[in-house]
Amino acid sequence: METEIVVTSLSTQVYTLTFAVFGICMLWEMFAPRRKVAKGLAWRWGNNFSLGLVSWYLTAVANTLLVLWVADWTDERELGVLAPLGLGATAEFLILLASTQLLGYWVHVAFHRVSWLWPLHAVHHSDTEVDVSTGYRHHPLEPLLTLPISAPLVFLLGVSLEAAVFYRLFAVVATVFSHSNVRIPEGLERYLRLIVLTPDFHRVHHSSDPPYTNSNYGSLVPWFDYVFGSARHWTFSEHETRELGLEYLREPRDSRFDHLLTQPLSVPAGGAQEQRR
Repeated sequence: METEIVVTSLSTQVYTLTFAVFGICMLWEMFAPRRKVAKGLAWRWGNNFSLGLVSWYLTAVANTLLVLWVADWTDERELGVLAPLGLGATAEFLILLASTQLLGYWVHVAFHRVSWLWPLHAVHHSDTEVDVSTGYRHHPLEPLLTLPISAPLVFLLGVSLEAAVFYRLFAVVATVFSHSNVRIPEGLERYLRLIVLTPDFHRVHHSSDPPYTNSNYGSLVPWFDYVFGSARHWTFSEHETRELGLEYLREPRDSRFDHLLTQPLSVPAGGAQEQRR
């Protein structure tokens, strides 16, 4: 009972931070947008956030509860590879982040290359602009498939509950921030993109041009794109003019809520690398 109360309380803090980060990034987009705000913003936001609400339980609630519950359970029993080492919450957080992102990198690659996975992931990529609303524009079946990634690593590593909370908080901030249409000074962004997933770095991944769509696979950090050679960059000015989205599904009706739910049926099979065919 005590464990449930602690986990629920910590989960509430994660959800509260989610809404706070959304609010901050929305204001940032309003006063310092990276790209000119396209027409139909209300239409996009209405449909994107509607889809986000459908997948919210899987992407945020269930994921957070599962990760924190596993961390608390292993922490109490001192189970896992890291438990006997006494590394501290910061080191455990970094190890957990690196581990989940290494696995997540290859899962993301699979969603781009495997013919039956790409149509689900294409719902996220079919947004013709990228802003705070895009971060949670995922078909409900996609997070259902990716949900089991973090919890087994938490169990295997045996990270503390504190480290798991740090991880989920970081995931919230990174997801919203990386999709935001916000301007960061060029000099600062050039250094930041080596450490964190900046909006400019991730925006390249949302290009309609397949060589760029199939790059920058990092979901929370860019580290493994540099390690595996999949990091791509545009010049600072290119971010304002490059076409985003896909080469297909570009009509406003394609982003209507009901169409987003059935959109995987309209996506050409073969993976993202087959877009031009």
